[in-house]
Amino acid sequence: MKNLIKSFLIVVILLVNSCGEGITEPEPGRRDYVWERDTLRSDEFGFQFLSSIWASSPNDVWVVGDAAAQANKVWRYDGIKWRNYHFEKFITPISIHGISGSEVWMVTTLSEIWKWNGFEWKKDTTIIPEGYQRILFEDIYGYKNDIYAVGIAEKTNGDYTGVIVHYDGKKWKILSTPKIKEYFVRVLFLEKEDILITAYTFNDPLEPARLYKYENEELILLDKSWIDYILGILNGKLYVNTDRKVYEYTGGELILKIDLSNTNYAGGLIGRSINDFFAGNYGWNLGHYNGKSIIDLYYMNGNLVDGIVFDKDVFFICHDNSGPYYILHGKLK
Repeated sequence: MKNLIKSFLIVVILLVNSCGEGITEPEPGRRDYVWERDTLRSDEFGFQFLSSIWASSPNDVWVVGDAAAQANKVWRYDGIKWRNYHFEKFITPISIHGISGSEVWMVTTLSEIWKWNGFEWKKDTTIIPEGYQRILFEDIYGYKNDIYAVGIAEKTNGDYTGVIVHYDGKKWKILSTPKIKEYFVRVLFLEKEDILITAYTFNDPLEPARLYKYENEELILLDKSWIDYILGILNGKLYVNTDRKVYEYTGGELILKIDLSNTNYAGGLIGRSINDFFAGNYGWNLGHYNGKSIIDLYYMNGNLVDGIVFDKDVFFICHDNSGPYYILHGKLK
């Protein structure tokens, strides 16, 4: 009988320990990367502003941005080499997001939304609100048959308002929003959950940054700040960064998770988990937080623009202070 009770207690202890292990924090992220830099220019003429990256795998990476030369605007990496995509039509790409390798969406600053079908890019639509000249898109994000894009709608006299458009799997539609003179900058959300939008206004010099929730055709102001809001999804959770603090957005609230006020952390949430993400650090460095500390991982000599991570590969768009944009590709050893 004693042996039976003893065996029962051992099983209970093992079950309790296994349950506890299931709710532990993610493991600290590794930092042993080998780095490569690539400059994406096939034409040396004029400016180039690379602004957005998306990938279905480390062997299928897209980078877009505006440039003086058409040949420098859209690039694809196949795991071996970067190649530029040639458009017959003039385009001004600014943001890219994919649902799969055969469904990739790209928005421009001239009201256009393009789609990659696995073989070629085709313009899906040109969308402009009545009474306006164009939509200057800033960002696009979403899931199958549920995609949002944000930016500003601009009039010929220079007046503008923030704008949100939505794709339901059949067509794009301009959503009803209040006419407010703010730039809608980023949109991010977990599937079938609250939609967060960051914005910027020039009418409030003390707190120009805005964080909104879009719900039932209503913009709900969640917070204001003196510095930009940065959004990120890490390990299936939605996070918000502002003023060197990281919050988890859950249940309609911002819950403080990390305070990096006394560090070199400038901002950013590109990573695998809350204990393994990359950011821009003061001093023009690529920073990495592993749950315990944030360090300078790579000297960029400029800004971190965008990035995407996989199990062993990371890709970042960086802007060198000397002028050129470049791709920083890291591989774990």
